[in-house]
Amino acid sequence: MMEVMISIIVLSFGLLGMGGLQLAALRSNQMSGNFSTAATLAREYTEIMRSNPTVSNIVTTTAGVNPYLFDSSSLTASTVNCVTATCTTANLATLQVKDWATRVQGQLPGGRAVVCRDTAPRNGDGSYTWSCNNTGTFVTVKIGWTDRRENVERGTTTLTATPLNPQLITIGYTGLSGL
Repeated sequence: MMEVMISIIVLSFGLLGMGGLQLAALRSNQMSGNFSTAATLAREYTEIMRSNPTVSNIVTTTAGVNPYLFDSSSLTASTVNCVTATCTTANLATLQVKDWATRVQGQLPGGRAVVCRDTAPRNGDGSYTWSCNNTGTFVTVKIGWTDRRENVERGTTTLTATPLNPQLITIGYTGLSGL
């Protein structure tokens, strides 16, 4: 009788361990899926910019001049309708940005994107930053999402509804002449 009781206890610990491993695997799978989605979206965005070099090659950082440089947390709805009206290349860029930013927010939990010209995308401690120094010729695509892993796995102590820092940063080349 005692041996049966001990074997049940050992079996119970084994099953609990297997459950924990399954949970860790699910979390890891979700994290890698988010990274894969973000990488695909970032690559796609640089291709979108390359398709409209007239606007994407504008290097000024004055607000509204180059619609491809934006922060999705402050993006406003576009009123341009290229189906019923004639669109300029700037109108097309505005529509592309709005569509892409909507997909970032829809495909990543709490998704946020910032696209700017930034030669220093890291803080002093090595973590990524949302802010941009608006210098350089290459475009920096910064994407972040709400990370639902455990605090220790994430490297932070709190979970917020919005991403604290970007989790993925890529540098894109829009086809500027002379580079």
